[in-house]
Amino acid sequence: MIIRGMNLPLIIACIVIVLALIILPLIVSYKAEKKEIQNKNEWDKIKDYGNKINNKTREKY
Repeated sequence: MIIRGMNLPLIIACIVIVLALIILPLIVSYKAEKKEIQNKNEWDKIKDYGNKINNKTREKY
């Protein structure tokens, strides 16, 4: 199945590049998703800020 004229290091380099192009985005997205789970999303931040303002308002009266 090896094409004539292609030497082994070139074939191995192509395979490594293809694997890197497949695996690297998966690793990056996994880390980003893991980090997002640890941090609050925007709606939770808005809700917490609203509750903070409401509590301050209630304390005044």
